[in-house]
Amino acid sequence: MEREMPDKSVVVNLNEFERTRRVQVSPEIVSALHNCRDLLIEGSTRVLTRQSEAMENALLAMAERAPLLETRNSYYAAQSTLNKRANELLSACKDAYCTRFNDFAHARDKAAGADMLELSLVDDQDFEITLVVDKATSRLRYNCAEELVALDARMAHLMGRSDLSENDNPLGPRALCEALLEGIGRVQSEQHVKIVLLNQFDLALTTELAHIYQSINRALIERGVLPDLKVGAKSRAQPSGAQGAPASGGTPQAAGADPGSDIFRLFEQLAGGGGLVPGAAGGYPGGGAGHGFGAGFSLVDSLGQLQTGSILLPDGGRFTLPLAEAATIQNVLRSLQRSPVMQAASPLDAVLVDAVAMLFDVVFDEASVPDRLKAQIARLQIPVLKAAMLDRNFFSQPNHPVRRMLDAIATLAVHLPDNEAGNARLDAISEVVSRVLDGFEQDVAIFAFAATQLEAMGTLLDDTLDRTADAGLQHEIDEIKQAERAELAPVIVHDFINRALKDQPVADTMREFLRRDWAQLLTRDYLQEGETGAHFNSHVETMRELVWSVQPKADMDARLMLVRILPGLLKRLREGVAEIDLPQKLSDHFFATLVILHANAVRPNAQPVPLPDISPEDIAELTPAAEAAWNGTASTAVGSDLEPTAVEIEDEFTARARALNKGDWVEFHYDDGTFRWARLGWISGVKNTYLFSDQDGMNSFSIGLHRLADKLRRGEAVLVERKSITESAFGKLLNLFRQKLGVA
Repeated sequence: MEREMPDKSVVVNLNEFERTRRVQVSPEIVSALHNCRDLLIEGSTRVLTRQSEAMENALLAMAERAPLLETRNSYYAAQSTLNKRANELLSACKDAYCTRFNDFAHARDKAAGADMLELSLVDDQDFEITLVVDKATSRLRYNCAEELVALDARMAHLMGRSDLSENDNPLGPRALCEALLEGIGRVQSEQHVKIVLLNQFDLALTTELAHIYQSINRALIERGVLPDLKVGAKSRAQPSGAQGAPASGGTPQAAGADPGSDIFRLFEQLAGGGGLVPGAAGGYPGGGAGHGFGAGFSLVDSLGQLQTGSILLPDGGRFTLPLAEAATIQNVLRSLQRSPVMQAASPLDAVLVDAVAMLFDVVFDEASVPDRLKAQIARLQIPVLKAAMLDRNFFSQPNHPVRRMLDAIATLAVHLPDNEAGNARLDAISEVVSRVLDGFEQDVAIFAFAATQLEAMGTLLDDTLDRTADAGLQHEIDEIKQAERAELAPVIVHDFINRALKDQPVADTMREFLRRDWAQLLTRDYLQEGETGAHFNSHVETMRELVWSVQPKADMDARLMLVRILPGLLKRLREGVAEIDLPQKLSDHFFATLVILHANAVRPNAQPVPLPDISPEDIAELTPAAEAAWNGTASTAVGSDLEPTAVEIEDEFTARARALNKGDWVEFHYDDGTFRWARLGWISGVKNTYLFSDQDGMNSFSIGLHRLADKLRRGEAVLVERKSITESAFGKLLNLFRQKLGVA
């Protein structure tokens, strides 16, 4: 227990000193930090999920080439962990990173004396781990050098520090690698397997992490954190001149903020042109005098009244907009433009009204947003216009709260199946929209709060769908894998046998046994477990030992080795022969031959003992019975309801199908005029079979690559891009206004 110091004591209580020295982090900074944290770890886990099958294939290839059994086992164990526990593994990595990051964000210091405790000897395992983390960190930092210079500076500025070393940045590669290693350790405790998995994660992230850091830099720029810092803001996918320019009024905009970066300048040009925009003063007969609006007229105040009901005109009449009901899609801003309210508006205000009206026209034409969601967006027309009048950053900032809310609503389209669950989700969206309609006056923060709620809803639904679909598709995935293994089994098995026999002087009887009889056992193992299965590899190893055992043994060491392994080898061979129900006569002939081959292998003279004979007629008579079980197994695995084949054409549609990743959505259209959305849940790396599930992750179907490409080619399938509808709309809007002005 600490003793309290006297009031006049000259002794400094170091614990109290450390508490007072800590920087108090504001809620705004914590929010920015959490946003950056989520961008990094969510982006990284998405990349790793997308690359999981490629990592598995790489591990299998490395295991095949590895000369040492221990190394091969590490690769196989890592591949098995990825194959069976990928979701658990990535979830553990995400949790580990968030915990570490939160400790930093909340300034949780190490316990007193922790630094002293760290001055201890490091054992070989810890040293090896340190080297691996250092190597992974260096590789990632090298590929993200430009982005990290800017990110280190912005994080230092955000935390009120003069500088921030590269390894102290909680968003840096070292913090990420250490968290990934910790998460891997929660699922896989074996040291070498953890190292193998970390190396694979590092390689998968090497080419993708720079883009994630670019998005974090853009997010910090939008929050005003060193917006003029040029380093690291450049997009690799765009020319260097595509940086966002400051909008009128000197407010710096986010890098890559096109098309909004110069849109307001076009508005001002249009307003100065006079008569170009319907609704501008002078644009209607009589100008603004017909209804006697005074000089103190405020369009924003009028919008506030229209948001809650009607507006009182100077002549005593009332003007009310058509109701934007949840069941209708109507651009009420067009009615506003034709109203007497607009006759007293300034030219620039009239341009802004026209711009927002055109924005909603584009959104309402967006085919990827269903009508019942468009109806919810339609309810927000007056609040959105009012917000745009109050905060003109709406036109230039892609991450503006109002635009975030509209985008969040549109993104939820994939989670609205036409059933009870979809209707309940639509009701929840409607409640959020109603709160904005009732509560918005001047502060656009209400849109930010609503956007956060909707985004959280989308994230929760995505996560729930991931878990539901992964569980629901597992049976179909297993069936497809087994069917593909059945097709590949003869090729794979005979390849293993040929490699075992390559350049080995083996009697024809032994070759025939391996290719005719032992191949049945290997095929059965491959169908059940695949190439990495324990039984398959055990029987392959038995085959290799068998081939070695019948080779001539010129020295005593080789003969002693044969004596040691022979009892176990014969035991495994008899068990294998029993598994495939080899006829007794064939079995007896094989083992009699094997005895002579082993005797010949250790004979000091060159005169071999002749092998026992069996007539070809006996073999032909017995072989069909031995193969019957294998033929039945293979036919069962392949199944009878195979998908019809499609013509293999390599074009842009095939490329689009190949580019699909797990979690992408496709809209399938049918002859009766109906359509349904399907989410891609799994892609076979062997035959490019795509497995889809519906919006609830329940019903599933599979389709081949070229058949899917053919549907895309015919318009029977359309890729659903979960993009920002407001960004897309502003791009079209910018082109429209440029056409009005005759700007190229």
